[in-house]
Amino acid sequence: MSALLLYSIKSALVLTLLYLPYMLMLRRESFFRFNRLVLLGILLLSLALPLCNVPWMSLDHQPVVQAAQLQMLELGIPVHVLPEIQVVADGAASQGASRFSVFFLVSLIYIIGMAVLLVARFWQIGRLQFGLRKGVLWNEDKQGIRIFCHAEDVAPFSWMKNIVISQKDFDEAGREIVLHETGHIQNGHSWDVVLLTLVQMLQWWNPLAYVLGISLRDVHEYEADDYVLRQGVSAQNYQLLLIKKAVGSGGYPFANSFNHSLTKKRITMMKKSKSNPWMRSKALYVIPVAALALSAFATPKFVAPIEETVTKLEGKGTENSANLQVLEQENEPAVQKDISQSSTENVTSEEVKQQDTEGRPLFVLNCKIIEIPEDMKDINLKRMHEEQLTKLLNINVEDVESITVLQKEAATAKWGSKGSNGVIEITTKKETKEPESQNVVYNKETGTYDPVLKDLVKKLPGAKMDDEGNITVNGKSVTKIMVDGKEAFNIGDSIYNVVAHNAKYPGGEGELYKFLATNIRYPKLCQSFGVQGRVIISFVVEKDGSITEIKKLRGPGMELSEIDVTSYKEKNPESTEEPKVGQDLGELLYEEGVRVLKAMPKWEPAKDKDGNIVRSRFNLPIQFRLSARQEGNSPQ
Repeated sequence: MSALLLYSIKSALVLTLLYLPYMLMLRRESFFRFNRLVLLGILLLSLALPLCNVPWMSLDHQPVVQAAQLQMLELGIPVHVLPEIQVVADGAASQGASRFSVFFLVSLIYIIGMAVLLVARFWQIGRLQFGLRKGVLWNEDKQGIRIFCHAEDVAPFSWMKNIVISQKDFDEAGREIVLHETGHIQNGHSWDVVLLTLVQMLQWWNPLAYVLGISLRDVHEYEADDYVLRQGVSAQNYQLLLIKKAVGSGGYPFANSFNHSLTKKRITMMKKSKSNPWMRSKALYVIPVAALALSAFATPKFVAPIEETVTKLEGKGTENSANLQVLEQENEPAVQKDISQSSTENVTSEEVKQQDTEGRPLFVLNCKIIEIPEDMKDINLKRMHEEQLTKLLNINVEDVESITVLQKEAATAKWGSKGSNGVIEITTKKETKEPESQNVVYNKETGTYDPVLKDLVKKLPGAKMDDEGNITVNGKSVTKIMVDGKEAFNIGDSIYNVVAHNAKYPGGEGELYKFLATNIRYPKLCQSFGVQGRVIISFVVEKDGSITEIKKLRGPGMELSEIDVTSYKEKNPESTEEPKVGQDLGELLYEEGVRVLKAMPKWEPAKDKDGNIVRSRFNLPIQFRLSARQEGNSPQ
């Protein structure tokens, strides 16, 4: 609904930008067919241009790049993010996308307006079709056009390949009237009206859509009049006929009526000398205006490389290895190196060249180059770069000190050939220290990564690990290592962020939100102290469909002081809640999300492209929100 409204606004903007110059420059010119084509072009462009997205025509790059980057930083590595849940105090949860708002109300009014106009147009068409044959004395086919002669005194009109005329008009001026309506039919004016109706239905709220409709109808009449005069009809007699019939009125708005209410303008156009053909060049204004519209609607240039990077990661079934992570040793600051040479170990010049040719910007985190090669045969290298990218995307927004986007020239001057496609520099306030070992393995008992993989392989008789990280024992590949009867390493336990077939809640997302709406409750202490905000929770759907590894990615916080606790107890002596000094009430919101996730039934597990059941990760945003009254009464 909102997407259609946005499309309507963009379409109206294009129509306005293109139609106003027409009114100023072309409306009074006498090349009728050309003017009609210009008006039809405006209608078609108003429908087409909002759907076009030409990134290189964007008017601005940097602000959207930063917005996209901050969104990546907030949500972390590419992972399936569920629609946000709204939890209103003293109420059940609701899906954020469906909550009632002013924008939702405007969208609803827009849809109702479209529906009303659609019904009105169908009613007019039905009335017109009925009126074609009602009271017909006779009808005949003439050169593929059917003429219906009515006994009643009806205003002459045409629709598609049908002409309606009364017996009285046919006897008095049948030839001129039939020629006029034939001019409408042969020029396809009825189809113009259909296109105009489509645009008016989309932009029913835009007055200029109806003004343009009047201009198009005028041009139709000018063109039909010109057709009549070219058939040898006397201009003076025809103009007298128009004046005589001007008192009538067309009964069918959808049709092309002979009694069109612009007699003076029609006669003026007949007497007017032909416009200079060079005046058609005025229509070239459409080109810069259309380019301006495309620039306004275009996605900024650097968004494509960012999305491409994420897509490349997703397309290869990127896994956030829960068992084997290979971390890059800390590099020296990039300013101390020869940037024109390879700054990251094991990255070949061919791979760097491939990145440059594909147009990716260079990511730099705290003066350390984060490169993302596409085709890496070295599995250790692949895991190293995935870990780097994960670190880049999991930065807490509050820790970001600056984000600098360097365009090509500045980027190349500072970073050499690596920066030929632009550089995004991110500096954080504090940098976490990475483990010294480049080989770590996930410890299932402690939930941590331990640097023991090489030592495990060394201790196993006949075990070897090649440069690609593949482990063999006596020449046979293994995917699991057991130590003292316990599983220490299992490559099959990888957690996938993007899979071919996502895990599904029983019954689908509709049932998921019904479950959440029924079970999530706003913690009372958080209501009392005015704690609200968004909690983003990450969880893993296991191979058996159970929910594990529930973690908080971000959320609000409020630590209670002794004054807060004392004041609460004085104001709420009968409360069963027990706030404690130093307690973080933001954790209560997270704990509520954890409680509900743990109460979920088992999901249908995810599957990879080969149909194998795998573990998959989800992010669930939950928005806890207080009413205006509760905000005013809170201690905060």
